[in-house]
Amino acid sequence: MSQVPDTVVPVDAAGPCAGVSVCYPPLCHAGGPLQAIAARGNLPLLIGDCVLAEVSSAQLDCEWRASEALSDAQAADYCRRAAARLSRAFDSGLGAADLTDVVANAAVLFVISLRKAGVGSPRDIVPCTVHHDGSGGAGRVSAAG
Repeated sequence: MSQVPDTVVPVDAAGPCAGVSVCYPPLCHAGGPLQAIAARGNLPLLIGDCVLAEVSSAQLDCEWRASEALSDAQAADYCRRAAARLSRAFDSGLGAADLTDVVANAAVLFVISLRKAGVGSPRDIVPCTVHHDGSGGAGRVSAAG
């Protein structure tokens, strides 16, 4: 399994948005739903600090393959747009948001950021957090601990 270094990934933020984060939390510090999701072979993602999503291994593989074809400029644009959508969903209140869209945008931001940080495959993903700071225009991948 690879290690995820602290990496800054440019995401070409066109306008200000609030910071967002997507986390694959460490399973050793948790019980219940996180371990149940992992036991099914899927990826638990904590979006912000209040939405727990389950990304199936098939969907993760599909997103990973699709991201391979993106140029750096396209990847930056996808990340920027996904982060802006997540930010707007949190700003307007999750009760009014389409949770399917929230999860899809979080998965896009997470997968593309990890690929840009050098993670080789979905099987190499280790607990980590992807941060997008709307004011700084950059995404950062950091190891969870």
